[in-house]
Amino acid sequence: MLPVLAQIGPVTIYTHDFFTIAGLLVGLVWYYRSLLRDRILDQRIVLISLSALLGGVLGAHLLTSWEALGAVSAAGMPPTAILTHGPRSIIGGFVGAYVGVILAKRSLGYTLSTGDHYAAAIPLGLAIGRIGCFLSELPLGTPTTLPWGMTVSPVAATMYGPCPGCFGPMHPSMLYEIAFNLAAFALIASRGTLLPVRGDTVKAYLLAYAVFRFAVEFVRGNQVQAFGLTGPQLVLIPLAGLLALHFIRQLGAGVYRMPEPMPSATARRRT
Repeated sequence: MLPVLAQIGPVTIYTHDFFTIAGLLVGLVWYYRSLLRDRILDQRIVLISLSALLGGVLGAHLLTSWEALGAVSAAGMPPTAILTHGPRSIIGGFVGAYVGVILAKRSLGYTLSTGDHYAAAIPLGLAIGRIGCFLSELPLGTPTTLPWGMTVSPVAATMYGPCPGCFGPMHPSMLYEIAFNLAAFALIASRGTLLPVRGDTVKAYLLAYAVFRFAVEFVRGNQVQAFGLTGPQLVLIPLAGLLALHFIRQLGAGVYRMPEPMPSATARRRT
């Protein structure tokens, strides 16, 4: 456990915050690099990006705010304290950022699809950000007897609070997510857009991530909320359903079919 990365005079650099900001910055650099390569970077894109950042921050705090309302109320803090003391959700960040982009584009009259420029930037930024989670958060995952299960010191397990699984080997669920996102980044960065329709590559990544995250939640160690599912799983079901519906419609419309080859001149003469 490494909750504090460094202490520089009176300034404390927290591990989680450092890697979160680093992932965000690296992802933005990759995104703008992609825009520059395609020569579509302009002032409107900057405003849209700022709207996405703002929406992502709000979404990350608000989507799972209901989990912290009881604790905030018990501590005598106002409901707005969930923005600083509540849990932060990557899934909520995705939703908030998407809403921010849509609102900004509509207000600016911007119609060009830029989603695929995020397709490699998002998994790259997430992989970096999850390093901070792995180094500073408990539990790592649910208890396991698998050979790659990881343990923490009894001191760290005790300091964290209620964490019964922390006194034995746990699934390194954050490492699973880092590996998934690095693989997605390598695939998209090396192949470029994976689907012929603008915006569908990033949607395909988000659908794959939603399915992966739903599965890994069973070994992540988050609290079960309802129907044997965790809060993130309950949120992922409708989001994954909407993404899946999009691709079902695309397949039904035949947008991914290769066009029939034109007959050769010889074949036309024979006909």
